[in-house]
Amino acid sequence: MAARWMVLLALTLLTGCTSSGDLPDGATVLSKSSDAMRSVTSTHFTIKVEGDLPDVNVKDAVGDLTNTGDSKGNAKVSLGGNLVQIEYVLVEKNLYFKGPTGGFTKLPAAFAGQVYDPTAILNPDKGVANVLKSSKDAKTESAGDQTVVNAVVPKDVIAKLVPGISGDVKAKYTVDKENRLVQGLFELTGGQKVQIGLSDFNKSLTITAPTT
Repeated sequence: MAARWMVLLALTLLTGCTSSGDLPDGATVLSKSSDAMRSVTSTHFTIKVEGDLPDVNVKDAVGDLTNTGDSKGNAKVSLGGNLVQIEYVLVEKNLYFKGPTGGFTKLPAAFAGQVYDPTAILNPDKGVANVLKSSKDAKTESAGDQTVVNAVVPKDVIAKLVPGISGDVKAKYTVDKENRLVQGLFELTGGQKVQIGLSDFNKSLTITAPTT
């Protein structure tokens, strides 16, 4: 009797496992996610950079972003060899930033690109929607409440999202049940990694200019 129960248990475990043949097609997952991200109007984001990237001074950042290009948040930025915590607001094509001391300083939004411009994330032409659509060799790693897909992103595509990339990168995408990208991990040939996390999609978000 005990042996029979062991056989039944083994069969149950085997039939309960998802085989690679049951996983959704990776390219299809990324295509659907690209379409879903094009309709996102706002998101909360996190950015983490491991290693040195010559054209990206930000080491980590957290904030909120609209698809119209307004954003606010905090970031740790490498300036002159020192890691500096800043608070920023991007609104109406103006950048407001505040360092560890003092109030906000107003600059044209173009200056954000000299550090890292988070508004690129939801830009349909150079942001995550375009990166997902342009990824190659997509293979689904796992599926469930979230689907994980590994792929390769051509250098000319990823460079629009992460400046200074000089080669193709490995990507690991995590997509939720609504096909939205909740995490993108990009690994460069030199070992550097850039991780972008997205959440709180399409919430009402109003960003206003701070008092300078």
